[in-house]
Amino acid sequence: MTIKVFFTGGGGAGTIEAVRALKALGGYEVVTADATAASAGFAFADRSYVIPFGADPKFDDALREILRREQPDFIVPLVDEELPKVHRLVAAEWPKLRVIAPTLAFCELVLDKWTMAQAMVAHDLGVARTFLASDAAGASYPAIVKPRHGRGSRGLAFLDGPDDLTRYLAAAAQPADYYIVQDRLFGPEYTTSVVVALDGTLLSIIPKEAVDKRGITQVGVTRAVPAIDELCRAIAKALDPRGPFNVQLIFGEDGVPRVIEINPRYSTTMALTLAAGVNEVDAVLRHARGEDPGRLTFEPDLMMIRYTAQVYVKEADWQPIDLRGRAP
Repeated sequence: MTIKVFFTGGGGAGTIEAVRALKALGGYEVVTADATAASAGFAFADRSYVIPFGADPKFDDALREILRREQPDFIVPLVDEELPKVHRLVAAEWPKLRVIAPTLAFCELVLDKWTMAQAMVAHDLGVARTFLASDAAGASYPAIVKPRHGRGSRGLAFLDGPDDLTRYLAAAAQPADYYIVQDRLFGPEYTTSVVVALDGTLLSIIPKEAVDKRGITQVGVTRAVPAIDELCRAIAKALDPRGPFNVQLIFGEDGVPRVIEINPRYSTTMALTLAAGVNEVDAVLRHARGEDPGRLTFEPDLMMIRYTAQVYVKEADWQPIDLRGRAP
């Protein structure tokens, strides 16, 4: 039986590798969508759609039309701002469709970096000290400031003292409580795949050191780090995600790992996870279908170096279905 899987964020570096890996396994039909018409990821899917950005009011209509046409078995949302919208639409209109992501409650909790930090403190879990920028008198410096919502280091700035924060907020487009101030930690940074099944079963933890990070990880290395395993197990137990998520953390000068962000989705570094021996998408899909994904072990100390590649197609053959700017 062929399983149909629909990925949003079809142009992401990690998505491309996930789609290729599923297709190589056989038994999967893959549909993708992306807001960029010339998304290279479309070349690897069975069918593709161009859709509005997740923040666009027309996003829901486009998503609804894809689900009506495709009737997928699973949807894998991979763009932060789309996650709550996908959850709500599926729950309201497509209750039999399985969303391969943590619960809506978990998504909303961690997509707000302030409520994420508060939850971590409440459960005595390692997290960088975090303050609302509107109430940051207790912050110490150096520090960082960034929006409570957002991804890819957008809006992030480094602060050497409170005067820097004052200048940042004076130039900011939003009020001060829209931003957080967080301790700036100096040490190795990790992006960690926490592979959790939809019923809460923890399947695997794969720490990856972000050796070079520019928006997304450019150079990463898988590591076996017991302290990270312990922390991520504790997060999964305390916050009950019921779906795969990604933890970004830094080891401070005291050698203690502290979380800086949690992403309620697969990371772009799933390409490295795949190369190291764990197909984290297939594992959750198999578990959701009642199959045993087996023991998921990864190869430690495997380095990933990203580079730019090209895809070549006949122009006449490049025909993703464009659902932007019009009602279905």
